Amino acid sequence: MNKYRIQTILLAALTVLLAASCQKWVEVTPKTQIEDIEFYSNEQGFKEALNGIYINMGRPGQYGREYTFGLSDVLGGMYVLSTSNGSLRYRDARAGLYTNTNVQNLTDTMWRFQYNSIANVNKLIEELDKVDTTLFKTGNYGVIRGEALGLRAFLHFDLLRFFGTAISAGGADLPAIPYVKTYAPTVTGKSTHQQVLTAILADLQEAAALLQNDPIHTGEVITTDRDNGYLMNRKLRFNYYAVRALQARVNLWAGKTADALSPAEELISVSAGKFPWITQASVAASEISRDRVFTTEHIFGLFMNDIAQNYVDILDSSRYSTTLIINSSRITEQFETSTVGAADYRRVYLIRELTNIAQPKTFFGKLYQPVGIPADFGKKMPLIRIPEMYYIAAECLKETNPEKAVTYINTVRASRGISSPIAATATAEQIQAEIRKEYWKEFPSEGQFLFYLKRTNSGTVPGVTGTFPTARYVLPLPPAELEFGY
Repeated sequence: MNKYRIQTILLAALTVLLAASCQKWVEVTPKTQIEDIEFYSNEQGFKEALNGIYINMGRPGQYGREYTFGLSDVLGGMYVLSTSNGSLRYRDARAGLYTNTNVQNLTDTMWRFQYNSIANVNKLIEELDKVDTTLFKTGNYGVIRGEALGLRAFLHFDLLRFFGTAISAGGADLPAIPYVKTYAPTVTGKSTHQQVLTAILADLQEAAALLQNDPIHTGEVITTDRDNGYLMNRKLRFNYYAVRALQARVNLWAGKTADALSPAEELISVSAGKFPWITQASVAASEISRDRVFTTEHIFGLFMNDIAQNYVDILDSSRYSTTLIINSSRITEQFETSTVGAADYRRVYLIRELTNIAQPKTFFGKLYQPVGIPADFGKKMPLIRIPEMYYIAAECLKETNPEKAVTYINTVRASRGISSPIAATATAEQIQAEIRKEYWKEFPSEGQFLFYLKRTNSGTVPGVTGTFPTARYVLPLPPAELEFGY
């Protein structure tokens, strides 16, 4: 049995434990093997394999913590770290001590789990390549394959953003990460940063073509009467618009502003009907009923059963010595509360200030899961949201159409309760400065601010005195990177 197959069996076993709907896949014992022919002999096997990939992306080593509100936000300066708060491994990582065992164990897990997901995506694609497509109900084959290709691109891109040297730092032709497209026991060598981007965009192009008939794109209303509602809840799947949004994100990372602008504006053009701005009533609701993750704005996100526990581990008042916190001076700076941000929803409704405890503290509450939280927005982790498309479009237009760029930024600001607009006469440099501010305000607990800083090769990071050593934006590859055949 090759190493990839062992990984997949272990993943399937874990998925069985996590998802009751998947319990019929296989009886899990130490000696059990999944028989591919039987498992992929019908459409349901493919559906459940894909579902298992989404479930496991929510592990703490991936989007359930480290790629979002964990290490990504630590390195992006979202938290105020000291010896009295934040775990030692996060403090060491913040200091750039990546070879320390505690940090290395963390980054190794991030690498290993992400490639584990990629291996299982590749297994699914391999089986899709050889299956009789008549096994699938109308449209399902293209949707499943399109999602798989989109996920392969998405997973690789975040590995690249962590472990590769940014284009802006001269990394285009430097070896970066392996772009693994096969499910095999062979080693895939590292590709350059530019080669990885090319492979990502190729997968996304094919995914977009396959997802043309995605219900979220066509507007078709899906109910449980059709295939038990399989194509419902498309924002929790890597849907057509997630593909287009990732094309915008990747092309901006690559410095291709024209190629980034087109998909960003496509999403903006449909946002009123498909990704509407959160209302103040929704975020100003009671503690239990508050939609802190702005669900209406999600382009792609994950449903995570364990998000409450992951949150408690590092963002809850019960863990003072390891809680990742902020403070009042940071809030004033980040949300500009003394000037334009006094009524900013992101400050007013998403910051948790606990004063009724022995050691009062302030921390980000976007992912807070109170008992009784409504199912409509409980256990949801946003991974791509519509405001990012406005920021991307604004950045692409800051030189050629600065007035339109300002309009895009002001649209987001107005949706957040900021009544003071940026002047239409703002320069490209001023526009870029406002975009940076917006990423800092908009994406606590989502991990995206770090990648903004890295993409722009910023020498200034919140909480860092003096010039930030930009080499720290690149996580070192695991010493045992070949352990699982990569």
